[in-house]
Order: sequence, then C-alpha cells, then structure tokens
Amino acid sequence: MRSRIVPISNVARLSEAGDALLNRAPGMPGMGLVYGPSGYGKTTAVAWLATRQHGVFVRALATTTPSSLVESICKELGIARRQSIVATIEVIVERLAETNRPLFVDESDYITGSTRLVETLRDIHDLASVPVILIGMQHLRRAVSTREQLAGRIAQWVEFQESSLDDARVLARELCEVDVADELVQRLHTAAHGAVRLIVVGLGRIEHVARSRGLSKVSAADWPKSLDFFMGTAPQVPARKLAVA
Repeated sequence: MRSRIVPISNVARLSEAGDALLNRAPGMPGMGLVYGPSGYGKTTAVAWLATRQHGVFVRALATTTPSSLVESICKELGIARRQSIVATIEVIVERLAETNRPLFVDESDYITGSTRLVETLRDIHDLASVPVILIGMQHLRRAVSTREQLAGRIAQWVEFQESSLDDARVLARELCEVDVADELVQRLHTAAHGAVRLIVVGLGRIEHVARSRGLSKVSAADWPKSLDFFMGTAPQVPARKLAVA
C-alpha cells in the first residue's frame, strides 16, 4: 500500500475551507470547525492540511486546562512558557501574528465544555488574527452552536461525510499496488458503510491476499464472499442507518 493523502471529497472540501480561512479578508472571522463520526478520516486529513499550511497542531485531552493548552501551543511554536498564563498567551499571540501560522486543535470536544478553554482560544484568534480550526466528533457542531460568541466566529463549517463509491475507487487506484476490480471495490464500500478508515483497512487486506497468491489484479471472483475484508472485525452500522432501516 502506498502512503499518501488522497484528494477524496472530504479532503477536497477541507482543503478549500483551509485556504479560504488563510486568505480571508482583513477583519473577517477566521475560525473553522471540522466535525464528523469516528473513522471518516478527519485527524489524518487535518494533520495533512496543518503540515501544508505550516500550522500549529495540538490535541486536547479530557484533562486539558487553559494552562496545559497554552503549554502545548508553546511547545509546538518552540517558545518558552512565561510565568503567568496571561503573559504566555501574549507571547503566543505575538508569535502567531508574526508567522501567520494557523492553529489546529484536535479532539476539541473536550474544549467546548469549558468556558475558560473556549475563551482562551477565542482570545488567541481575536488577538493574533490567525485561523483557529477546531476538530471533533459529530456533536461538536451542536456544542459550538450553543456558544454564541464562538459560533459567530466560525467562518467555515466542514462536515466529514461518508465516502462515496467514487471516493472508494480513487482510494483503490491511488493506494493499492495491485489492481482491484470495480465490483470488488463496490463490495468493500458497502461493507465499510462509507467509512474511509475501514475502506483503507480493507484495501490493505485485499492487497495482502493478492500478493500472497501472486496476483497483480484482484477480481470479485478472486475474493470469496466468505472472506473477511477486516480480519474478523465486523464494523458496526452507523446509528443513523439503523434508525432508517
């Protein structure tokens, strides 16, 4: 399997939103929200965007406090923490404003429950005038929407959705070092319920089996229906699909 970021639909929309935030007009709000279910490729795609934009990437934890958050940002910026949190935020703002580096905060679900954490990020955004992108699970949008001062600064809302069949075809073409027949890609896409993580896992399994059999191309006939794409791990059907059924 090749290791690369593939420009499937979610990645393309994220890239467009990131560029819009970085190149926004002066005075315009510059916060972004990236949200969606686990397994849809958010963290990998955002890490790629952060690298491309020379961004500052930090991850919130259940134990994160304003003090530990600014310390993490300082480490990524390569600057020393000051004696007080106020002085530390000032030096963070100064460095971000000088470099125009966007700030990415993964696992932001842990942020929105704390008014002090929300206000810390809002202050950094307002004072440094750099993009601040929050990344989290599907309910993050609802949590942010309840905080008026934060929601009003969100200029880009990017929902990671189920990967389409065309996305699965692109992933197979770009990542696999063996040819995977379209019918087999369709079967994998259905089994993965559109979750990009499971599609990639399944493609890796297909390639492994193909190589073990000396095959350069894998057709649907080469893959018995009894053979598992996920090494015995049965993915759960998303809750909203169960509700519709």
